[in-house]
Amino acid sequence: MEFIQSILSHNVPVVLGTVVTHDLPVNPLSHIMLTIKCARLDRAATDSPPFMSLPALLDRIEVLYKGSAVYSLSGMDCFATSLFVNGFESWGVNAEDIEDGEWSITLLVPMTRKLYSPVECFPPSTRGELILQMTYAAASAEWDNIRMQIETVELLGASPTQFIKQTTLSATPTTNVPLDIPLPIGNNISDIVLWQHQIQMTTSDVAAIGQMEILVDNINKFYPESFKETIQNMAGRMRAAPGYWGTHIHKTYTTPVTAGDPTGVVLAMDHVIACYLHIPFDIFRNGEYALVTAGASAVLLRLQITAFGAIRVIPVEVVGSAGAV
Repeated sequence: MEFIQSILSHNVPVVLGTVVTHDLPVNPLSHIMLTIKCARLDRAATDSPPFMSLPALLDRIEVLYKGSAVYSLSGMDCFATSLFVNGFESWGVNAEDIEDGEWSITLLVPMTRKLYSPVECFPPSTRGELILQMTYAAASAEWDNIRMQIETVELLGASPTQFIKQTTLSATPTTNVPLDIPLPIGNNISDIVLWQHQIQMTTSDVAAIGQMEILVDNINKFYPESFKETIQNMAGRMRAAPGYWGTHIHKTYTTPVTAGDPTGVVLAMDHVIACYLHIPFDIFRNGEYALVTAGASAVLLRLQITAFGAIRVIPVEVVGSAGAV
């Protein structure tokens, strides 16, 4: 076996508000890496580095096979799902709070839950069938001199039996009755990642989602009922706490810091994944606990809504390589 990590795009200047497409390699594809490089605009030295505004430069990342999406997420959702599904967190480069500071971050676009897996990756394709399409944000108040590097990892000689598909479902509930989100039917579902517009803050424990459950043909599966707090905290089962928590930066100042000084305290609520919930099924990535949907009439994620506003749901489907997208 051999893998090839090659460059698809060489520091190409980004024009905000545009849509850019690239043909992807024809060999079995494990994952794509999008590295965004930027110069930081002038900001006060005490400002928190807006690191998560880097993935926000991408409104939409899509991998299209014969015109159908096998991956369709925003840059922010890409960052979060990579944490939960793949255990990947970009280390980032040079997070300096100075004018024109050169920052970068790498986003992972996976075709597999286990990177470099010869049995779970996107199968061989014909040139032009598999396309990467990126939709850039209209504007940015944080960055200029934006450039994009793209690299891909192909697995020569791989014979995959499956790959993963991640697309985005959206809803904006306006009442507090249970909200049913229909999930895709036909493929096993490995994980579900949710984004909610409101989370617990200060003296309020109210978030957009209060409780959740899974139903297949009106019968509860895996999660008959679970609280948002437990789901949120149990994400630690899948990975350690993330590194980019708010103003997480180590820096020496000329003024001595008093012991116990709360200034600059790093809070988990500042991190992008604070607004995300991870519902895992296939813990061991071998299908033992996958949510089976084949033959079902209805597969639902039922949410108890406690604050009105936008919600995004990202099911992670395991698709057989011989099956239709």
